[in-house]
Amino acid sequence: MQISFYWEKFKINHIIGIVLGSFIIAVAIQAILIPVRMLTGGISGISIILQYLFNLNVSLSYAIINIPIFIAGYRFVSKRFVLYSLLGAASLTGFLYLVTFIDWNRFIQLSDPLLAGLFGGIISGLGSGLVFRCQGSTGGTDIIAVLVKKRWGYNIGQTTFFCNIFILCVLLSISNLTIALFTAISIFISGQVLDMVTSGSYVSRTVMIISKKHEEISEAVLRDLRRGCTKIGTHGGYTGDDQELILVTISKTQLPAIKELIFTIDENAFIIINESIEVFGKGFRSSTNSDF
Repeated sequence: MQISFYWEKFKINHIIGIVLGSFIIAVAIQAILIPVRMLTGGISGISIILQYLFNLNVSLSYAIINIPIFIAGYRFVSKRFVLYSLLGAASLTGFLYLVTFIDWNRFIQLSDPLLAGLFGGIISGLGSGLVFRCQGSTGGTDIIAVLVKKRWGYNIGQTTFFCNIFILCVLLSISNLTIALFTAISIFISGQVLDMVTSGSYVSRTVMIISKKHEEISEAVLRDLRRGCTKIGTHGGYTGDDQELILVTISKTQLPAIKELIFTIDENAFIIINESIEVFGKGFRSSTNSDF
């Protein structure tokens, strides 16, 4: 089901996913990380620092900091992405306040900073990954990173990395090295889990094959693996021979099968295997499932 809003279309399952993911992030922050005086990355991390320093409510400071970011983002970033992110930021702001009324000690008791960092990173990564899978974000550094890329060309990962380094440096100035290191571990794990949730299940392998028996190999791939092949004319720089390169994208589970198939036909075949984070098209993901 889709809801039209001006020129944008919003899916109900995306809205539910963004709200649920925001709740999961709020639980990770309030129930796991704050009790051991640790942080998350991004604007939520800055909000936690403000609570440590000035006893400001995390949800209130998070909402205030995001206001100018969203104003700038609405002008220069995809309108649908910003509106989805606004939903995520509003949901996270609300849940950061609401979950404080729950006695989490009845469910979660992690006094060890290392365990709290590991578990908190996993939980916050799951929540963030769910929000991203639903084509949104929780605002903050996600929008800043997109703006920086449009203005200065730095990629999103670089901007997020330097923002988190800044946050860790601030934490180090008000806390101790041990907590800062555990926080760094938590942020790293959160990023890894986020990547697994957003694209891990879609990671494929692209195989490039050069062989004198390219006709037999391409026919076998089509017949046995039911995968399409693309042939590209090549010219050997060393041998000077004109050959054909076979390009085929497969699922991770088909990798052993295609290697066995190729070497059964030509044990001297030259093969290059690359990891493909996302693949769109017939047999893979639909373009309607792209993240942004």
